[in-house]
Amino acid sequence: MSRTKGLRQRIVGKTRQAVGEIIGDQDLHDDGKAQAERGRDEQDKPSELNPLKKLKQLT
Repeated sequence: MSRTKGLRQRIVGKTRQAVGEIIGDQDLHDDGKAQAERGRDEQDKPSELNPLKKLKQLT
């Protein structure tokens, strides 16, 4: 489930980032960028269904 949560965070973050850029709101842009990065980190976490993913990250 962390992959879908991470994907959702990335989409919302990228949207906020774009809206902030369009309307000229630097704070909204920066918040969106940070949220997108958190979503990417969430997606990269090894899930319980694939315990070998962490091993693959170490190599």
